[in-house]
Amino acid sequence: MNLPNEAGSTRPDDLERGERRAPRQLSDLQKTITMAQIAKAAGVSQGAISSLLNDRDYGIRVSEKTRERVFKVCREMGYIPNDLRAVVRMYPELGDFCLLLSTAIEGGLLDPFVQRLVAAAMAAVPEASHPLSLAYYDETQDYSVAGSLPHPVRVGTYSKFLLHGTPNPSLVEAIVRRGLPVVSLGYEAPLAGLTSLALDYAQAAFLALEHLAQLGHRQVGIISGAFGSNEPKIRELNHGVGAACEKLGLPIDAQHLVYGDLSEQAGRSALEEFLARKPVPTAIFAMSDRAALGVLSFAQARGLQVPGDLSVVGCSDDPGSQAAYPPLTTIHLPAERLAEDGIREIDRLTNTGAIETPQRQLLPVRLVNRSSTGPAKRAQKV
Repeated sequence: MNLPNEAGSTRPDDLERGERRAPRQLSDLQKTITMAQIAKAAGVSQGAISSLLNDRDYGIRVSEKTRERVFKVCREMGYIPNDLRAVVRMYPELGDFCLLLSTAIEGGLLDPFVQRLVAAAMAAVPEASHPLSLAYYDETQDYSVAGSLPHPVRVGTYSKFLLHGTPNPSLVEAIVRRGLPVVSLGYEAPLAGLTSLALDYAQAAFLALEHLAQLGHRQVGIISGAFGSNEPKIRELNHGVGAACEKLGLPIDAQHLVYGDLSEQAGRSALEEFLARKPVPTAIFAMSDRAALGVLSFAQARGLQVPGDLSVVGCSDDPGSQAAYPPLTTIHLPAERLAEDGIREIDRLTNTGAIETPQRQLLPVRLVNRSSTGPAKRAQKV
């Protein structure tokens, strides 16, 4: 964040032009402004000004409408507070970027998709800004309790927040209450002030099963998330599986489903279960690359040929999928585009103003056809 050396300043023509967006660099501002001048211009007491700039009530109740009027006057006059937190509240476009990760994400920063997302987000932050900061949040915590907010939200010098994980309503509300927008990466929630950049998980499941059906596979095993999971990603993938099976005429019942945590070990355990069932699947769709890689390793341990005896499709297109043997056919989830679009969108919204109604943008997914899938045995030419 770049700030001038002086505590407060203005240019004579600012008031004539009305409110304008604060420049990225405020070093062109020249004359000190006092709180008394701001109070007079805004038609409020100096106590109210002090309360707003220090983010404390001091026993003075200031309405949202008054807050907006005071900050509007401050921007018009080009006032620069001494407190960095007050600067960010007044000029949110000058605040820093923060990516908040849910503690519920299995593996956290060790998760390959999260690693792709974080790396792309860090690279997408504008050069003039400070580097992207990372922090965690709890999806179930009540963040309306005083002092409970994650440090980057509580400290007041960040204004550009992105979430990855199921959005916490009280956390989103706390950020929006400050007049700041929030962008959720990969998860959707109908919360005021929240923009969701979602991935088309239903389409991901459809593409995987369509690919296998076109190869002649009729008995397809599905490795899903934990039984009864409320995670939106798993719900949408399961919905996509149901829609695809209905449209493609594939049988789907308990015999074709195994639930787990979608880890590599879960993939190995799922294949062991499938091999004990009749009929044995000729193909498997795993709702994560990690589970699919577990299927590949256990298949090789059991002497199965992939794709000769068993075709396998994953979901994510993480780096390990291409390095696998054989290279894994998978659904590409665009973590890089998700991060890049999220950084651009939060930067845009911070400059133009927070939204009131929830917004949603759906990012497409695509099939990456590699060597782990082939024709079903009965469809192969002898």
